[in-house]
Amino acid sequence: MDFETEEQQLEAIKKWWKENSNMIIGGIAVGVSAIFGWQYYQDTSLVHSEEASVIYEQVVNNVQSPSSANDQMKRVNTLQAEYSDTPYAGLASLLLAKQQMATGEFTKAQQQFEWLANNAKQEELKYLAKIRMARLLMTIQELDKAISILEESYPQSFKSMVFELKGDAFVLKGEKAQAKSSYQQALQLSESPNRWLQNKIDDLGEVSITTSADATEPSA
Repeated sequence: MDFETEEQQLEAIKKWWKENSNMIIGGIAVGVSAIFGWQYYQDTSLVHSEEASVIYEQVVNNVQSPSSANDQMKRVNTLQAEYSDTPYAGLASLLLAKQQMATGEFTKAQQQFEWLANNAKQEELKYLAKIRMARLLMTIQELDKAISILEESYPQSFKSMVFELKGDAFVLKGEKAQAKSSYQQALQLSESPNRWLQNKIDDLGEVSITTSADATEPSA
């Protein structure tokens, strides 16, 4: 399935974890059941996941009704240190980074994205972190770094989004040919008509497009 927004990606990840967490826990448990016993491991794993869920809900609630920024940081740090095997650590990192970007704390937000890209056990959360870090770098005009991140390998479901963002970065650099090439590839990879992308292409007008490393499709 081709997701067009990061929010759709996040919802898919949360739905997938809800549907498959018991299966994943069961698979891990097979390797340690001889030592701890299946029932004990299953119980402690479920408790572990539930504890992470409770802390994550506190992070979400603080976004809706802000309290201490230090308390929010402590909650996220706890999830990262003790519950990094669950998706809640990554989702909390994304929420905290969003808050930090809203207040102009770009360096702190970048640290959250970097932690997630390097430590998340869920691959899709890693890719989301990279994409959002590229957007952050574009915001602070570090365009070459942003493009470098977007030229890394991404799964098929992310490629249209990545190419569109890459096109935006080239526009900011004033490189219209590369921008148009990236937008066209994003449009080709989109499963449904995307008028927004077509408008971006049209706005660039007539430019000469040359094939270069910048226009190469990220590998799966």
